[in-house]
Amino acid sequence: MTLAQKIEQILKGELKPESIKTIIDLAEFLKVRDSQNKWDQINESEHEFITAEEQSYLEEVKAKGQFIDQDELLKELGINKDEIQY
Repeated sequence: MTLAQKIEQILKGELKPESIKTIIDLAEFLKVRDSQNKWDQINESEHEFITAEEQSYLEEVKAKGQFIDQDELLKELGINKDEIQY
């Protein structure tokens, strides 16, 4: 029986509460897995959008820990820190 058929049974009230919990857990797992698959596709296609030179520079920045200071970036963008909700 497919997940869609089980969900249909839930909607018709044909499954026990324990079974409904299992179906919900399964659906949440599939959603997370699908999301991860999308990120994997993005990571695989990264080379199409970032040149080897840019990738090398990014790896160098990561290795040296040269990250942009958030306060400096906000100042450069003209954004007041108080305007941002965390």
